[in-house]
Amino acid sequence: MQHQLSGPPRHWSYAVLALLIALLAVVTFGPWQMASNPLMRASTWLYTQIDLATSGWSSGAGTLVDLVTEGLLVLLAGLLALTVWLARGNVRAVAVGLSGGAGVVGAIAATLFVKAMFAEPRPCEAVPDLHALSECPPMGDWSFPSNHSGISAALAAAVVLTALAAGTRRTWLPVVAVASAVVTAALRVVSGVHYPHDVVAGLLFGSSVAVAVTIAATPVAVAVLTRLGMGGLVEADDVVTAPVPLVRQP
Repeated sequence: MQHQLSGPPRHWSYAVLALLIALLAVVTFGPWQMASNPLMRASTWLYTQIDLATSGWSSGAGTLVDLVTEGLLVLLAGLLALTVWLARGNVRAVAVGLSGGAGVVGAIAATLFVKAMFAEPRPCEAVPDLHALSECPPMGDWSFPSNHSGISAALAAAVVLTALAAGTRRTWLPVVAVASAVVTAALRVVSGVHYPHDVVAGLLFGSSVAVAVTIAATPVAVAVLTRLGMGGLVEADDVVTAPVPLVRQP
């Protein structure tokens, strides 16, 4: 027989909320009327101040910043893989981790779509007489929202969700993941290839899309993993079912 344990719902309402946050990030930080929008002016001013502070750095600093940025993305991918590995045996946690990977892909695709929709030039191209640490990407590689920020935030969200599903006590995993995503976003501004509003929107948009996709894909991943014969608790709708031994009545 099977015993049914009360468990968490599938949290579809959270998926809807995440998509609303993603939409709000685009509406709030989208480059509407760059010259007259107070938020855009503040972002441009902050960008120029950061550019001024880094103008005296050596020519190799840009290469170093770029290497650290890419290294942090690799670190985040490794943290997600490690979190899933540590959760092995827990079907739901592994399913969340794999769905989180799908969420990262979804965040990349959604970010590229928004980039094409706004077609915001890079600040290293649009703002005159400024020094950028890194080589400015070519025209057509648009600025808003930051794809690096979106990817890092999506990976961090996947790590956090997997750790929560696994109930792990290794709190350093999500902490390091979130910190790495924030540093990645900051470095994109320091390198001179993004405005601050680009990276803030990237963080919010990427993480929100990843959360929504993860919630939507997790039930499918649970079903597939269960069919493949993985052990652990299995979620079905709003309950968790687990086999329990038969006990003979005296």
